[in-house]
Amino acid sequence: MESSLNIKPSTLAGTAALLAAVVLLLSVTPLAAETYRWKDKDGKTHYGEAVPAEYADQPYDVLNNQGIVIRHVEDTTASVDAMSEEEPEKKEREPLISAEERQVQTDRLLVIRYSSEEEIIKALDLELAQLGYDTKVIQQSLESTDVAIRSQISQAADQQRAGQQISAEQQQEIEQLYARRASDEKQQNAMQARKERIRARYTAELERYRFLSSGSEEDQQEPGDKG
Repeated sequence: MESSLNIKPSTLAGTAALLAAVVLLLSVTPLAAETYRWKDKDGKTHYGEAVPAEYADQPYDVLNNQGIVIRHVEDTTASVDAMSEEEPEKKEREPLISAEERQVQTDRLLVIRYSSEEEIIKALDLELAQLGYDTKVIQQSLESTDVAIRSQISQAADQQRAGQQISAEQQQEIEQLYARRASDEKQQNAMQARKERIRARYTAELERYRFLSSGSEEDQQEPGDKG
């Protein structure tokens, strides 16, 4: 029986243990106000309050106290003071068009693209249908992986009952199957999230189209125009 086995994918378990250790480390050792992250000549990542002199000419990241990258530096020839002076100028830069103007342009494109509510609904159905093939492929891969996992587990159980050891190759194959299943589930969740975003976008367009078609916007502007 499958319940008699104690076969766990060591790779996934090791990753979970590593993540738990990182979370624990971050919880007891908060980052400084600004932490620097860089890589050495072997590609190993390091963290510190400053970039060592021997790596001063290498790109690096600046992280805030939450561990989020707030600045990536590629051009290390520019001084920190010069980069700090440029940031306020970027923040003070005004948008090219206002939010009102952007909404007007979006509304114009909306009424040009669609001539009726039915066209919006058909466009939604068509875009979702185009994702149907990818959704089917992901589901088939997930199902075949589940079958392969059950087969490997059953075979391992038979070997154990016969007093035979599970080989390293078998254990590796089981771990690979679990990793493949995790990848399939990730793709499946991403596809579902994509469908939800599509539905949300078309729902917003449909509601806006109904609002524009009803003439409510003109009704709201008339009192000011008459005044």
